[in-house]
Amino acid sequence: MYQNILIGIDGSKKAEKAFKIGCDLAKALGAKVSIVWIVNRDRGMDVSFGVGEDFYLDLADQATEKIKPYLDQAKQKGIAAKSDVIIGSVKTILAETYPKEHNIDLIVIGQTGMNNIEKLVVGSHTSFVVRNSACDVLVIK
Repeated sequence: MYQNILIGIDGSKKAEKAFKIGCDLAKALGAKVSIVWIVNRDRGMDVSFGVGEDFYLDLADQATEKIKPYLDQAKQKGIAAKSDVIIGSVKTILAETYPKEHNIDLIVIGQTGMNNIEKLVVGSHTSFVVRNSACDVLVIK
């Protein structure tokens, strides 16, 4: 069964629910959990607004603080857990890069994230992960 579960979080209510369900699954299966918060590097913002590396590093620092309670909760439940904050493309990191590098066999993510425009569809990041991931994906509504 599943041994390495990636839980994608971003501060949204759907991600919070995905975290809880992902932890429950990990506990029941004796699986390890990777809690991952990705700071989406948007090349359009880079060009349009002159956003530089410092902007993304600041967001990553904020995410590093926000992810700590998730890691603490997982460990308090007796789950072998680690956390990562990564700057880059949410879609490719969740669907491809991180799972390959960490032997992930299940991705647990919320249906939509923080971007209101993306909420008009299933969530462009979620759709991409479902279509392109080499491992199973559990989408939480």
